[in-house]
Formats: sequence, structure tokens, C-alpha cells
Amino acid sequence: MSVNVRVLILEDSPQDAELMVHELRRSNFAPDWQRVDTEPDYLAALRGSLPDVILADYRLPQLDATRALELTREIDWSVPFIVVSGAIGEDIAVAMMRKGATDYLLKDRLARLGPAVRHALFEKALREETRNAERALLTSEIRFHSFMHHSPALAYIKDQDGRLLYMNNTCEQTWGRTLAECEGKLDHELWPPEVAASLRGHDSSVLTGGDASRTLEEIPLKNGRTVQLLSFRFPFSDAAGQRLLGGVSVDVSEQVRIEKALASAVASKEALLKELHHRVKNNLQVISSLLTMQSESTKDTGLAQALLESQKRVQCMALIHERLNRDDGRDSVDFQEFADALTRDLVYSFGADPAELRLRFDLNPVTLPVTQAIPCGLILNELVTNALKYAFPQHRTGELAVALSQDENGMVRLIVSDDGVGLPPGLDWTQSQSLGLRIIDILTRQLDGTMRLGIGPGAGFSLAFRNQAPESAQPAPAKPSASEPSLPSSHRLGQTA
Repeated sequence: MSVNVRVLILEDSPQDAELMVHELRRSNFAPDWQRVDTEPDYLAALRGSLPDVILADYRLPQLDATRALELTREIDWSVPFIVVSGAIGEDIAVAMMRKGATDYLLKDRLARLGPAVRHALFEKALREETRNAERALLTSEIRFHSFMHHSPALAYIKDQDGRLLYMNNTCEQTWGRTLAECEGKLDHELWPPEVAASLRGHDSSVLTGGDASRTLEEIPLKNGRTVQLLSFRFPFSDAAGQRLLGGVSVDVSEQVRIEKALASAVASKEALLKELHHRVKNNLQVISSLLTMQSESTKDTGLAQALLESQKRVQCMALIHERLNRDDGRDSVDFQEFADALTRDLVYSFGADPAELRLRFDLNPVTLPVTQAIPCGLILNELVTNALKYAFPQHRTGELAVALSQDENGMVRLIVSDDGVGLPPGLDWTQSQSLGLRIIDILTRQLDGTMRLGIGPGAGFSLAFRNQAPESAQPAPAKPSASEPSLPSSHRLGQTA
């Protein structure tokens, strides 16, 4: 397959030029050629489309090869220039090669022309490839150094002995040292012994283990300031196979300071909340004790009973604050545990006989914010108290059940039911003058919830409201239980608050 090539021939003999073209064609070239023999024509040809190769006779009447070579090199050094002459001494040929000629040959040996042109074109391509590679390498180095020297992160490369082979100028802002002070130095030449030993240990661990690491380091500077550096280390090998350590360090002193301040503020808040709940609980216990003393000092049985019921309501709130205090100051309550404890406390305080009253629980994990835990707890207190007071008269046996669940939408359901004597026929609990039922109605509205109840054998109350705790957005769905207390059908069709 012929190789296309643009050839400029500096020759005053058309016959000799034709011979050159003939030899090129014999060597599988397809020459697009032009012959000139004067300096103006030669310059015009160079300033047009540059040829791939120039074939020049050494001496012409109006332009010799030496002058032609000078003109060529002024325009482009890369064009191969081959001297083809009828008679040329070796000293002249050497002189032309020193001035930049690519090759020379005699006209009576034109058989060498094809290989000479092929070799010249190969060398030209090789030079261009080398220049392009050098240009790309230089561009890459310029980009690398520009990027690294404008990076806010400290970057460095060390050899296996820990000597700094490279570092960007961020060391001036991070370490307070110039590049000249750092490059080529070992850790013990830059830092106090204990700091140098720590840094060397981190470096050796990465080089030996072969895994990247992330470490928070404390570095004392010459000006007396200490910086916190988050350092990333990684091993790698260069082109020669030498094992090296790369590192990037970011000054996180301000972030560490802010984190410590936030941690201190959170600790102070938690301590304050814990103390607050502790004091509220103590105050509620004082109120409870005062109500007890007042009930014991009065001779009015009804008043004494009302005071004791108020005392239980206060104790319900105290129990919530006790759990808040115990849970490291969090503003939420494990209502599953609370419902179990409150129900058992109420049964115990009423002196119910376990042989007559059975307790059944179906309590799923539900966490409520304190703003909902207190009204919900008071509702539970009133419902359980009502069941203990009225459901099982004259030592009637029966069962009291409490269920707690939360669905995938964050809706909480609290059910208190019994199989006792049931509610009075025609009772409109929202219009009742009973303090307990009025409290239930008020607290249900406060929770923005609904209460369902029914009339018939036994009694059942079902409270439903949406959990406002942040974590309730993705709750674990409550698993239905076959033993879960449920309302009779008449309850489901009952009134809704």
C-alpha cells in the first residue's frame, strides 16, 4: 500500500527531479511533489502547506542547500531536510548535518532515497510523539502543582524512612513552616520527640499493613498553638516500584472546638433536664403527701375519697417524671413500661385480691414525648381507677385488660377493658358530671385523639391519637395478638369524643 507524502524538491534539473520522484514511487510512496529553484519560489512553497520532506541539491545558481536549510529552520525545525547532490565531499556533508540536515546522498545512488525518506519521516514522527508526550507531561505537572498548591488540605509524600519527598505549600498555613524547612526532613527533625514518634508510628502502620488509615492528630506548632489534624494515609508505589506513603491532612481545629462546645452544651442541657424532672417529681411527691395527710385529717368520707383520687393523679404524673429522670434527661417516655407499672401500682393501692381480679397485658413498644405521655398517663389512671372502683362490686371475680399498640402510620391505641358489670344504660360519658370522665374528655381533646366506648356486659374504652415523637415516623408495626383486648361490637358503634 502506497504512503502519501508531500515533497518539496529544490532542483534546477527537471530530469533529476523526475528521477527522485521515480525512486520514491518504487519505494511505495505516492508523492505529491513540487519543484522550485529560486529563493522566492522556495519561500512561497514553505509558507503554503508545509511539505513532509524536502529534497535539496547542494548547489544551484540562485539558491544553495545551506541557505535553503536556514530558511527552512526559520519556519519549522521539524521538516526533514535531505541533501541530494551530484558531487559532495564528506566534510561538506558533515557540516550540513551539524546545521540540521536530516541526511545526504549522491544522485548516482538514488536507490537509497526511498529508505532515507522513510527513515526521516519515522524520526520526525518519533520527535513529534516525544514532544507531545513532553508537552502533556509538562501540562500535567503544571495542573498538579497548581491544584496542590491551591488546595486547603496539606498533602505530602514520604519514603519508607519517613523522609518528606514532596509537600504542597499548605504547610505554611497548617504547620507554620515553609516548604524549604519541610522537604527532605524526617519527623524527628521537625517535631518534639513524642509527636515525631506518634507520627512515625502511624506512617509505619500504613506502610507495613498496606491499608489506608484515618487518624485525628494533635500537632504543637512553633508559635505555641496546637492544631487538630484529620490525617488520611495510604501506601502506593511509584513508576520504579519504590514503596511510598501518601498523606492528606485537614485542619479540623475549629470543628473539634465546636464539637466539644456542643457536647458540653448537650451535657449541660441533659443535666439541667435531669435536675428539672427530679425536682418536679419531688414536688409532686410533696403534693401527694399533703393530699394524703389532708384526707386522713378530714371526717368527711366523700372529701377524703376525692383527695385520695387526686393523690393518685399526682402520683401518676410523678411516675412519668421519675422515668424521665431515670432515662438520662430524655424528653420521652417508654409508655409500654409505664403502663405496666402504673396499672400494677393502682391495683396494689386498691388492695385488689389476685384470686378475684386477673390482670392481662398486651403492651407493644411505644415511646411518647412528655407532652403526650402525661395526658395519656392520666387517662390510663382514670380508666383503670374507674374499673377497679365500679366494675367488680361485692368481690366479684373478673379480668382487667390493658393493651397498647402503634401502627405504621404512628397512630397509638390504648385500650382498657373489663368483663365486669358494665356501664349504666344510656350513659353519655361526655356529659357526665363525674370528675374522672370529665378529665378523660379534656385530656382526649388535648391529645387531639378520639375515645370510643360501649355499653353492655363489661366495659371498654379505646383511645386513639397520633404519636408526635420524631422517631414515630418509621415505627416497627405492632404485631397483632390473638389475646389483644378488644371492644364488643356495641363499643365500636358507641359515641366518639
